[in-house]
Amino acid sequence: MKREKTLQGFVVDKVEDLSPSFICANADAIPHLFQVSLLGDLDVRAEKLPELFLYLMEQITPFDTGLIYIWEPADMWFCRGVQGQVPESLEQGNLFTYTIRKTAKPLLIPDTKSFGSAFFDLPFTFSSMIGLPIFLDTHSIGCVELYRKGGEPFSIRDVTLIKHLLMYSEKALRDCLGHERSRDHLLDLRMDIPQRHVALDILHQYEEQAKRLAYPLSIAIVALDDAERFGQQQGVLDGTRTLKTLARRIKQGLRCYDRVLRYEEYSFFVILPGSTSLEATTALRKALAQLEDDLGDNLTVGLVTLPDEAQDAKGLINAAHQALSFARKKGLHMATYTQTGAIKPTNLSLELALFKILHSGPSFEALDHLLELWKIQCQAEEITRQDAAPGTPVFWEGQCLGYLRHHGLSQEICQWIITYLAPAWAVAAGRNADMTDWHTSLLLNISVLADIRAGCPMGYSLKVADQLYTMARTLGRDEPECLRWATSALAANIGYLGIPTSILTKDEVNTLDKKRIKAHPLIALRMVRGAQALNLDRDILAYHHEHMDGSGYPRGLNGHDIPEGARALRVVDTFNAMISPRLHRSQKKHDEAFSEMSSHAGVTLDAEMTRLYMGLIGFSTSGDG
Repeated sequence: MKREKTLQGFVVDKVEDLSPSFICANADAIPHLFQVSLLGDLDVRAEKLPELFLYLMEQITPFDTGLIYIWEPADMWFCRGVQGQVPESLEQGNLFTYTIRKTAKPLLIPDTKSFGSAFFDLPFTFSSMIGLPIFLDTHSIGCVELYRKGGEPFSIRDVTLIKHLLMYSEKALRDCLGHERSRDHLLDLRMDIPQRHVALDILHQYEEQAKRLAYPLSIAIVALDDAERFGQQQGVLDGTRTLKTLARRIKQGLRCYDRVLRYEEYSFFVILPGSTSLEATTALRKALAQLEDDLGDNLTVGLVTLPDEAQDAKGLINAAHQALSFARKKGLHMATYTQTGAIKPTNLSLELALFKILHSGPSFEALDHLLELWKIQCQAEEITRQDAAPGTPVFWEGQCLGYLRHHGLSQEICQWIITYLAPAWAVAAGRNADMTDWHTSLLLNISVLADIRAGCPMGYSLKVADQLYTMARTLGRDEPECLRWATSALAANIGYLGIPTSILTKDEVNTLDKKRIKAHPLIALRMVRGAQALNLDRDILAYHHEHMDGSGYPRGLNGHDIPEGARALRVVDTFNAMISPRLHRSQKKHDEAFSEMSSHAGVTLDAEMTRLYMGLIGFSTSGDG
């Protein structure tokens, strides 16, 4: 609130018109204002227009960093002059963006020395800035922000010139963006120009949504094999000689929310959100079958699916190219990435194996798959289930269910497996009719596997789940909700099982490794997707690493935008992580951990949740334990 009030003093209420005296004084800049009006006649691509705007602005008034945000008809943003990796937070705008959008008036900050640019939490320092709204038909659709790091400060002259440049650009904006059309729709129609340079940007949006909502995402590259014949042959029916018509014909056979873009000179990029590899294959075969035989025989498809065969947008595109190359080499009309042999079934993903186990009904086959995962994780020579001796007997309500045969397994781990496997074993054997025992038993086993994978002591997740249950009771939640919180805490770290061991055991992790580790909440969501019997709180799974100040992950939520259960788990998990031995650091003493928790309260941790939790575990607010 204080920062917003401070900015009000920099809002420009009135900007000078282009009077004869102003034009004479700025004769070198005025021609650029008229150049921008010509952009509408040049059929400029939407993704290139901001770059041209920023170029013309730089001719009028030099700047070090330029940002353009468009919020209508679709959210977009563009940057120029940002050094290094662009922070994710920059995409959402900043306090200047918010103020310009709210007031629809320009901003002019000639000098930041009076309060310091860090006051505005921008990822770069600056000494002066201007920001102006972008109008279309008297309606604010976006804004432009220009920053200088030193030298002469911006002035009202600069604001006036940029304002009029934006006014002269309305025709180009209307023609390129369209007042009623979205950018996505525009890109779909631009079949006259290859879209490879924007395909990755578009795919990133779908990747983000797929991971957030925990659904599969398939993409395909559809390529013309004989491009020359396709373009020159006169007998192709119904006008399919043009790429635009062909793309529309393919799109007609798909769902309304599937996308078809021009990708390279003679290929298309197809995005199928929510489709598994099998579903995508079926959909594409159906769509291509509707084309004439002569045309259908001229197309080759490479198909890949997230998360089965790739882990991110760039990996999807690379894998699709490999699948396309494999199809051409083998003379196939369509090939999936799995068919290329680039990945082996054992490396397809522990994530997928666990997904199948969690979604399976009671069976000995599911238990055997689970024991195989225990064997791999513990690097044991053998862990198998036997009906008869030899082996360690497994009992349920006084009756022997069978024997656990193992070699190369510590007695401690063996006891953990037996304790948590027995209820599910009894259900599979028909000696226990409680299906809740089946699902809970599997989840307990997987949680201990996740503890080992993440370098935590075995039973860490169970301890955290017990404490979160107590927190929920203290907060007045009813018994079913308390159990739901506890079960969700038990599942919170299973996403670590979807991260390669090589990353988790590194002496030093790089930026990419950290990003993959931070994906574990989303991986956990994918693992339990559709497993209604587990009765999990998806918000707790997704957001238990969010921080009150917005510095957490995976979404960067802040304050009470973070669900209550996730805020509670963040507190419980943080303290237990501090007092537990980990791979890369030693454990803290309880009083040291309490002191650190107190310093984080109100910053990264919910202050009230922290106070409540520390009281529950026996620490007074003064820090005496």
